[in-house]
Amino acid sequence: MRRLRYVVSALIAAAFVVTSGVGGPVARADAPSAGDSCTVLHATTQDANGRTMWCNPTMTGNHSLVWQYGGPG
Repeated sequence: MRRLRYVVSALIAAAFVVTSGVGGPVARADAPSAGDSCTVLHATTQDANGRTMWCNPTMTGNHSLVWQYGGPG
């Protein structure tokens, strides 16, 4: 049982390193579109056309964070 816990912990740590990259989040090569998921409330970025988008919760469903136009909500 101890070995299983060790293996699970190692897999979780490896997944964290792969998804976060060394020293921070992995940069995306393509600009996000409205409705794409994001992780930091009120963060900003630009879409492919240079328009500003904000990371806000959805108004329906589970209120997950997605890229939206219109500023902090």
